[in-house]
Amino acid sequence: QQALAWRSKCVREVAPRDFLLVRRADAVYVVGWRLQPGKDQFTGCNDVDPCETPALDVGGGTGWACQWYVDRFVDGGEDPAECKLFFFDDAGPQWARRDEATEGR
Repeated sequence: QQALAWRSKCVREVAPRDFLLVRRADAVYVVGWRLQPGKDQFTGCNDVDPCETPALDVGGGTGWACQWYVDRFVDGGEDPAECKLFFFDDAGPQWARRDEATEGR
C-alpha cells in the first residue's frame, strides 16, 4: 500500500500535471489498468463506497487524466465526435479488474 505522504504528493503534484497534459490534447493514448467497482482509485485495492468509483474504470493517476479528458466532451462541452481516447489495458496489479474483452488490448 502507498503511504499517506504518497497520496498527498500525488494530489499536490501529479494530478495538476496530468490535468494540464490532457486539458487541450487532440488525442490521448494511455496504458493502464482497470479499476474494480467499489475500490479506491489510488491503490485499487482498498474498499470505498461504490459511488466513489469514477465513471471511467481506469485506475490511478492515469484514470484521473482519462476522466478529465473525457469530461471536456460532455454536458455541452466540446464535440463528442472529437473525443479520441485510446486505452491499452495492461492488466495491472493482481487486484485490478480483469476483462477478456480489454486485457492485453
